[in-house]
Amino acid sequence: MRTAAIVGVLVAGSALASVPALRDAATHLPVAGAAPHQPLGYLFGAPLFGIWDTLTLLTVSQHYAVLGTLILLYIACRLFAARRRRPARKVLWAMRELLRAAVALAALLAFYAAAALIPRPMTGIRLASPDDLAVDFHSHTNHSHDGWFLFTAARNRAWHEAGGFDAAYITDHYTWGALAEALPANPVRAGDRTVLLSGMEVRLRNRHTNLLGGMSRYAFALDSTWHHLDPDSIAAAAGRGGAPPTMLYALPGPLDQIPAGVIGIELSDGAPRGLEQVRSQREEILALADSMDLAVMAGTNNHGWGSTVPAWSVMRIPGWREMSPEDLGWAIEAELHRERRRAVTVVERRMPYHDGSAVMVAATAPVLAWEHLRMLTVGERVSWLLWAAVWAVIATRFRKPSNEGA
Repeated sequence: MRTAAIVGVLVAGSALASVPALRDAATHLPVAGAAPHQPLGYLFGAPLFGIWDTLTLLTVSQHYAVLGTLILLYIACRLFAARRRRPARKVLWAMRELLRAAVALAALLAFYAAAALIPRPMTGIRLASPDDLAVDFHSHTNHSHDGWFLFTAARNRAWHEAGGFDAAYITDHYTWGALAEALPANPVRAGDRTVLLSGMEVRLRNRHTNLLGGMSRYAFALDSTWHHLDPDSIAAAAGRGGAPPTMLYALPGPLDQIPAGVIGIELSDGAPRGLEQVRSQREEILALADSMDLAVMAGTNNHGWGSTVPAWSVMRIPGWREMSPEDLGWAIEAELHRERRRAVTVVERRMPYHDGSAVMVAATAPVLAWEHLRMLTVGERVSWLLWAAVWAVIATRFRKPSNEGA
């Protein structure tokens, strides 16, 4: 009962300091015409699904900070319990505490694993303008060596549909293999359902780079393993009147030597190490994009794990819904080449970051908890309050017999 009351007060009280759940990743300001879309299934389980989303969006250092906080809290609770009970047999007590700790650790790992493995409803994005579309420039399938073996092109499409994407590039490592399954299943009109587009992740001057477009545009410039792209061959082909290559710099990766010919860079990357870099070096990435006139974009870097979208690349292409998938791919590339830095607005899920401060690292867990409550949508807030009420009723029912027998 007391726990439910505390949760209710925090959820209701945090509404007074609420902030939008989505923001522009470059300016940190709200984005007009973009709002989170949460299906009823997500709202029903919002307390659990929201926590799983937050865990998925943590950087590596934040994961360590949360884990350290939980361990310290657990130790403090067990020491407090020991002082109250004063165990007589210390050896037996120590063995029991080790077993308790092992069970607690296993439960925590199981909770993390469930966030990555259990399919669930997702928070997507709703765009107000029919000329706007949400694009993912970096995703994988089971054709990548590190992709989940069950994550087919069809599952990739379903994941992106649930996440609110209108188009997603399959950029498997060193292969276009998944496109044989993906492209024939595309709709006739791009606006009818999520479109999967052709791409591949390669190394350009030993830097991870995503290529947009079909195999015929790049295969001649790849080595025999399809790992490395020869920039001179690509430049020569473009100089002879061929279609210009569309090459996007993928993170995590060094920022000191961006290969020539790249026209865009990730401002958001959904892998844990990628999340760490794009948050810790955001100012450097933006300065680089401004100085080199690079488009900024979001890539989920999804390999089949989890059900959380960290960010969306929002573009404005009038009439895109009536285009064929192939024409949409060309239109996206043309917009990137023409507008460069102005082509994409990266809309991200708002997440606090410690910015390297030791104090903020130590405070990661409570800060995350408070910010999570502040970012709840109205639907999520109602769900939290309803579940708190259910918990209070259950707690009251279970406590009645003991009260009557007293």
